[in-house]
Amino acid sequence: MNAQVQINKTNLILAEHIASHKKKIVRTERMINAALIGLEYVLYIACFIVLFMWRVMPDYPGVDADNLIGGLSQITVLNDYMILLGFIFIIYSVIMFQKGLYRFNRSASLIDDMSTIVKAIAISFLIALGFAFFLKTSFLYSRVVILMFSVSMLASAMLIRSLKLIIVVQLKKSKMHTRNVLIIGAGKVGADLSHKLTGKKTIGYHFVGFLDDYKKGGNILGQTRDLEKVIQRNKVHEIYITIPSERALIHRIISTIRKYDIQIKVIPEMFELVATTVNFDKTYDYAYIEIVKTPLRGVNLVLKRCIDFILSGFGLALLSPLLCIVALLIKIDSKGPVFFKQKRIGKSGSTFHMYKFRSMIYDAEEMKKKLERHNEATGPVFKMKNDPRVTRIGRFIRKYSIDELPQLFNVLRGEMSLIGPRPPLPEEVERYTDQHWIRLDVLPGITGLWQVSGRSDLTFEEWVNLDIYYIEKWSVSLDIKILLKTIPVVLKGEGAY
Repeated sequence: MNAQVQINKTNLILAEHIASHKKKIVRTERMINAALIGLEYVLYIACFIVLFMWRVMPDYPGVDADNLIGGLSQITVLNDYMILLGFIFIIYSVIMFQKGLYRFNRSASLIDDMSTIVKAIAISFLIALGFAFFLKTSFLYSRVVILMFSVSMLASAMLIRSLKLIIVVQLKKSKMHTRNVLIIGAGKVGADLSHKLTGKKTIGYHFVGFLDDYKKGGNILGQTRDLEKVIQRNKVHEIYITIPSERALIHRIISTIRKYDIQIKVIPEMFELVATTVNFDKTYDYAYIEIVKTPLRGVNLVLKRCIDFILSGFGLALLSPLLCIVALLIKIDSKGPVFFKQKRIGKSGSTFHMYKFRSMIYDAEEMKKKLERHNEATGPVFKMKNDPRVTRIGRFIRKYSIDELPQLFNVLRGEMSLIGPRPPLPEEVERYTDQHWIRLDVLPGITGLWQVSGRSDLTFEEWVNLDIYYIEKWSVSLDIKILLKTIPVVLKGEGAY
């Protein structure tokens, strides 16, 4: 057990390092991407204004540069053009996001992007003109403005993508943006991938080497049993598996490395024969299957974060009188601070401080060691129904989960979500198995399936199984169901101690 604990401690440090490195990269990418998208739409609007002033405003001689703002009300067709522009932008944006054109690390060529953008512009203009026709049939838009605006949109979009390409190349030349890549399998496909990774087209990707059970020498760092050691030593960010026939081995590999925030891609066999039914990674020219840990990614992740931010902010404002009353009662009931701050493990092994109302005596953590033999929970957690460390007011606020309310601040800061697995303690994670690490694939939550399915009456393995189900089956409707079921469970105070 001591050896496993030491291994998990090392894994936790590495997982946090990888997660921290990825956060820096993602933060940089998001800022640049947001600026580029904003600039793109500014160019669109600027082009439209120039075309409007050139072709439409001359029909209104009373409006010139001196009284432009005041004279806009005289341009009777302005609202019609604004409606058309709004429809075009909405439809165009939806298509562009759906096709992945606004992903920062899109690997398609500029020619492929141009083809997609032409289709997006054509579809958005046709649908927008159709909507405008049904809303107001008596007005005819300037065909020159429509045609020139569509061309200017294409030119602006390609200009921004060229600028993005330059920025991406410069970023990937820096060590900060380098991604370490490991290939499992040193056969023909693996060797070809390694050559592409070290080529000029994939600048920013550092090929660390191979793992192979049957070959030695060269760039082969060891066998598949050495996987975790290699990941730890080389701080790997991305793994390609080129041995798809070894199903049992692949399953073991994925189970082992799922704990890390690492991209896992499997190259299928006979990829030449299925080229028309799969997507290609244009960087390496091979079809691959990427292991997706949870549906909670991309737009879904943004949606969940928006909901968390809005509801946590609203909840803090609404519950502020209750929070003040509870804080006062805690201060009167026992000595010590009102809030209890504790180090917890979050998504991908990152650490943060979780806030709760203090429900125990001041020196509760010191007493915990003496009470270990009275632990009533299974697995790497500590629970006691009649814990002597709990104060009088603490027992009440625990029963109705009032002590959890300060975690709304953690949600607001993006360290937690309203719904998700409970954030574990570092010493609990040190005793995790590979299966347990799956709980760290998403942001931890204030409530979750465990909360509405028995709370503290559940065994640790039942907790894990519920968390894994939530992570793999996530949906907005599931979040809503959990949120609605949490209310009666909390009010009844069932299974909480």
